[in-house]
Amino acid sequence: MVIWRISAVAGLGDVSVKRHRLVVIGGNIAGFSAAMGAREVDKHAEIIVLSKELHPPYRRSMLSSIVAQGASSIEGIYMFSARLHDPRMRFLLGVEVSDIKLEEKTVTIEDTRTEKDLVFDYSSLVLAMGGVSPVPSVQGVEKKGVFVLRTLEDALQILQTIRLDCSAHVRAVVVGAGFAGLEIAEALARQGARVTIVIRSRILREFVEPNLSQYLKNQIEQKGVMVITGVSPIEIEGEKGVEYVRLEDDTKIPASVVVFATGVNPNVALAQKIDVELGKNGAIKVDRYMQTSIPQIHAAGDCAETLDALTGRWTYYPVGSVAAKEGIIAGMNALGSKVEFGGVIRTQMDMLFGEGIASIGHGSESAKKIGMKVDLIELSLMKSRFSFLNTCPAKIMVAVDPDDRMVGAQVVSDRFASPYAFTLLSAIQKRITLGEFLEKWQPSPVAFTNLLMKRAHG
Repeated sequence: MVIWRISAVAGLGDVSVKRHRLVVIGGNIAGFSAAMGAREVDKHAEIIVLSKELHPPYRRSMLSSIVAQGASSIEGIYMFSARLHDPRMRFLLGVEVSDIKLEEKTVTIEDTRTEKDLVFDYSSLVLAMGGVSPVPSVQGVEKKGVFVLRTLEDALQILQTIRLDCSAHVRAVVVGAGFAGLEIAEALARQGARVTIVIRSRILREFVEPNLSQYLKNQIEQKGVMVITGVSPIEIEGEKGVEYVRLEDDTKIPASVVVFATGVNPNVALAQKIDVELGKNGAIKVDRYMQTSIPQIHAAGDCAETLDALTGRWTYYPVGSVAAKEGIIAGMNALGSKVEFGGVIRTQMDMLFGEGIASIGHGSESAKKIGMKVDLIELSLMKSRFSFLNTCPAKIMVAVDPDDRMVGAQVVSDRFASPYAFTLLSAIQKRITLGEFLEKWQPSPVAFTNLLMKRAHG
């Protein structure tokens, strides 16, 4: 094995000039946002981003679109393209960090293409390793045709598998029904696959209330996708590859493709190796400056904790927009700034199976986990009081705390989810009561006018 020690990277300038060197471990949205945040603070710092992936930074939220639309849509998934030409930044792909020496302040990477170990000195370090998609302990998960959808390579492999399938209709099983599970289920259906969704509980359990889950289940089934609830897979059957998925009740579902979409766990193996403290949720524990328990090491993104702005508690939100915000702050502070992270209100929006879905803040499930008491009010039942609910129909649930303050909202509508959601988000950010909100509730007339005009013109 050849070991190279890198005190300066080719193209990064004169070795004799003492400059700050930031090493970022992880090359997607949190990692590259950290690099951009650092660059805003120091125009001359050396920045090295180490990525295990073979592709430059891309929008993970668009992975299902690769499956739905084909590889021709791949160019639209990349981001930060212009920033990759920064002459004092190096973005190394296909490398894996094997060791961090805290006393020496070095990072060792394995380059799988050259079979050489490279050692980089650093002044400060940002951990942005992201998350991992867990695969349940189900017999047969090692078979050909079983996937998770976490990386661009995963998406391309799923696409290749369904296109090589010679049967008249590809049969696919998606295990899990969070946002990612529904996205890949819809993408497979668009490719002509016969899709079955298998879930232990209900549709979007962490994000919407049971009545909205049931409504969405009905809408999805009307689009030709079967939804099986209250059961889990126990075995993937087949000789050369996937042929059936067997469930707990002994039901066997024919399939040649199985995608597990059962959530995201923080990727903390490297952090544990150097004794970085973890939080109660298993992610890297950070303070409001995104600094870890080890000085000069910051963390951001799906491997790190997130501050919930509504409760002031540290939690885990593996969401791209949150990762970007954390990454920028981590990068800036790694180079000496003192920018405080004010926390986030979890906000997720998507258009799935013809329905716009928005989930903001807390609902019954997340409130239960943290011991918060909430009451749920269905605003969509107030049509006699608010006439626009007849003109612009939507299913709307709001969560309020014991002081009647709005702490969460959920919207499902084929046309009007976004304007309702933004109005509700604004109210939640202002920490107003539901009574105060209802006194003045009037969704954006401009947004609704535009949507109604589009609707009128087909």
